[in-house]
Amino acid sequence: MTPATLPAAATPADPAAVRAVPPYPDQAYAWYVVVVLLLAYIIAFIDREIINLLVPDIKASLGINDTQMSLLMGGAFAIFYTFFGLLIAWFADRGNRRALLFAGIIFWSLATMTCGLAVTFPLLFFARVAVGAGEATLNPCALSMLKDYFPPDKVGRAIGLYTAGVSSGLGIASIIGGMIYPTLRAAGPVDWPLVGVLEPWQQMFVWVGAPGILIGLLLLTVREPARREFVETGRKTEASSLWATFAHVFKRWRAFILLFLALSGLAIMAYGVGSWTPEFLRRTYQLSDAEYGYWLQVRGYVSIASGLVGVMVGGWLCDVLQKRYEDGYVRVCLGSFVVLAIGYCAFVLMPTPAMAIAMLVPATLGAAAPTAAGAAAVVAIAPPSMRSQCIAMYYFVLNAIGFFVGPTSVALLTDYVFGDESMLRYSMLVVAAVVSIGGALLLTWCLPHFRAAVRESRTWTAQGA
Repeated sequence: MTPATLPAAATPADPAAVRAVPPYPDQAYAWYVVVVLLLAYIIAFIDREIINLLVPDIKASLGINDTQMSLLMGGAFAIFYTFFGLLIAWFADRGNRRALLFAGIIFWSLATMTCGLAVTFPLLFFARVAVGAGEATLNPCALSMLKDYFPPDKVGRAIGLYTAGVSSGLGIASIIGGMIYPTLRAAGPVDWPLVGVLEPWQQMFVWVGAPGILIGLLLLTVREPARREFVETGRKTEASSLWATFAHVFKRWRAFILLFLALSGLAIMAYGVGSWTPEFLRRTYQLSDAEYGYWLQVRGYVSIASGLVGVMVGGWLCDVLQKRYEDGYVRVCLGSFVVLAIGYCAFVLMPTPAMAIAMLVPATLGAAAPTAAGAAAVVAIAPPSMRSQCIAMYYFVLNAIGFFVGPTSVALLTDYVFGDESMLRYSMLVVAAVVSIGGALLLTWCLPHFRAAVRESRTWTAQGA
């Protein structure tokens, strides 16, 4: 690729500017930013996960089946989460990322609280759509900002800690579901001022949505970082158009699209098997309410601990392997795929809840590591002028496939193939086995093309594009 065909227009570099490159932001403050973004990610995952713990009560209240429930768990959220993310990324590559993220946090928190006011399936569906629209701001803005806060040898660990919000949010949601929700159920419906009588499941949405407002206010302490590559090269590079980004990605589809599709397999397992895990425990082991609450809490602690270990080890492996191998990030994803597949396939076949929860340790480790590696891989091969948009495309494919295919494929197998709610575990097993084989094959195909994309990206950086 010649300079004339670089993905963004650039003004001539100022040699003095290139020589006088300012240091990265104070690293203590940079890690503070990571913590704030981590808290936002935790809140985001609590807000999207909590519905999975309320399945029996929502089904009974609204009179819906597993397939309709799966649309609330995944499809409704994904509609705007995926499509709106591309638009948000376009703005993120041009404007103030912190301001966009602040607006997004406030919006999705209010939308989560609005879920608690829904009294019909369509109303709850559209409230979940709004939650997805707000959360679409998070990853494009946060990941782009982190790349500008940290030097290359630390960015993997920073992204790793940030993405710990996935497992931490899931774990905290499980603890809430096992510890707090039984109390709400025991108390029954409550007449709230101004809004009327709310069922326990409706109250839960209101309570988990409210803390997001506080996290949004905390985000106001975060400063918008300078776009690093532009500072280092002394060039003023304009953000690429969305069409230019699409053209760039599809021209290099063996690096980008294969990576996106392969990691979508991880998302299918995480969202498909993970979303139905509470109901799997309830239906498979015939648990009492007390036993169910206990194992939900244990699942929550396992998710938090294993997830934190997974993302930190994954982030560390990213930084180490990428120094030695041009495809280090993809190697981390491939190894994680194997661990995740073994964990989830064993999980659904265990004869006791204790043994099943034990299998969540390797499953969570395998799911957590690629949350850092996948995002870091996209950042490594995306030109600076379209980085947020490439990240958004990555999450678009990941979540569109993961949210739509994951929970719904499990529900369709249960409702229309096995025809028995008690067969849920086998629906989960089929989904996990099929996508793990397909994803591993796609990642293996991607490896040489990713290496070529890394070399191309280094050329752009050297030329200031």
